[in-house]
Amino acid sequence: MKHQKPFKQKLTVLAMALSCLMPAAALAQTLDFKMCVDNALSQNPEMRVSGARIEQAQSALGKAQSSRLPQITASFTAANSNNALNVFGMKLQQREVVQEDFIVERLNDPDAHTDFNTRLEMLVPIYNGGIVTSYENQAAAMIEAARQGNVAVQQMLTYHIYQAYESVHAARAYIAVAEQAKLTAQSFVKTTQSLVEQGVLVRSEFLSAQVNESSASVALMKAQGQEQIALDNLRMLMSMEPGAPLDVGARQDLSLPTESMDELVGLTLADNPQLEAKRKEANVSEFAVDEAKAAYYPNFNIMLRQDWNDQNLGLSSSSYTVAGMVSWKITDFGVTNHSVDMANAAAAQQKATVQSESNKARLEVMTAWRKLQIYKQQVQADVLAVEQAEEAQRLIMQRFNNGVATITEVLASQTQLDKARADLVGAQYETNVEKARLRLATGTMDVTRL
Repeated sequence: MKHQKPFKQKLTVLAMALSCLMPAAALAQTLDFKMCVDNALSQNPEMRVSGARIEQAQSALGKAQSSRLPQITASFTAANSNNALNVFGMKLQQREVVQEDFIVERLNDPDAHTDFNTRLEMLVPIYNGGIVTSYENQAAAMIEAARQGNVAVQQMLTYHIYQAYESVHAARAYIAVAEQAKLTAQSFVKTTQSLVEQGVLVRSEFLSAQVNESSASVALMKAQGQEQIALDNLRMLMSMEPGAPLDVGARQDLSLPTESMDELVGLTLADNPQLEAKRKEANVSEFAVDEAKAAYYPNFNIMLRQDWNDQNLGLSSSSYTVAGMVSWKITDFGVTNHSVDMANAAAAQQKATVQSESNKARLEVMTAWRKLQIYKQQVQADVLAVEQAEEAQRLIMQRFNNGVATITEVLASQTQLDKARADLVGAQYETNVEKARLRLATGTMDVTRL
């Protein structure tokens, strides 16, 4: 019993030492596709940029709506003057004019006088040609555009996460193919070396086996590099530190909302958030035309003012002013006309841009859909190619073992098998990426809807 405690302490120390020696991959955080997307949407700076656009648009709407409310201004002015007109005016506002002030000598050459004016003024907007309504409409359309843009950014990030996530799995499939090829190549090197030493084969065939092994090693290094690049891309999208331990979960399969190309095009034109954001931006430019036209109409405001004038600090000599102000620009010699023409041209440009973007989106969907059909067929063909290459390799190995086939034929057959396996991995990857691209175009690249 006395020796148990020291023994347990040694085990604890040993376990801690072993944990320090564990490779980083063993401590890597494993994230499935949804977790990767959630991290990206919460950490990626593009989401903060998008959120700032929404806040900016909402503030613009609040500013426009506040323009309908009265503006209240408080001011305080202290003045001292011996100007004849100013002195008489100050005394009159302070209600301190006396009979002696009308003596010519005092009127022309008064003593300096001080006036403290405290003012409270309210300006009530009544009609402004519709410019405030235009501001409100523009801001509301900007908010909708920003919100649709935010959805577009979320789905674009989800698409890029999927592409990087799928790239990791594709790279690991390549690694598995390359590792198998390398093991086979090493086996061929050992076999041919033994046969060369026995005098059965010439040295050139041994060299061919070594070249094949070297090529397999390079292919493995490339595949491992592709895996690290894909993981680096994932880290960047999730705003993780470079080199931070990271591993991915199971592969994420995708399905399409519909298999019909025409229906996919229809979904894109109706639901693509980026297109919808462009449409809302076009609405902003249309409301800007109303802003320019507001200069054609009169403006009417009411002003309410309360003044206090005193020779000393105080609130005596109270007076008020109520005024209605109407202004109407008779002519500006074409300035307003040209402003309206500029706004109309900008609106027409935005509409044309929306149409152009719609045409591009339609073409992208059609192109992606046709590529997807090709890749689906390619996957089926590559599956058959792998089966055929495996059978061919089995037969060529039988012939080689019977002394009928050369090592060159064996290596050529193995190379064909490795290529078929790699082509299958590539076709599967391209198939999934095209599905994701169609999901993005149709506005359905949402992790909650996959």
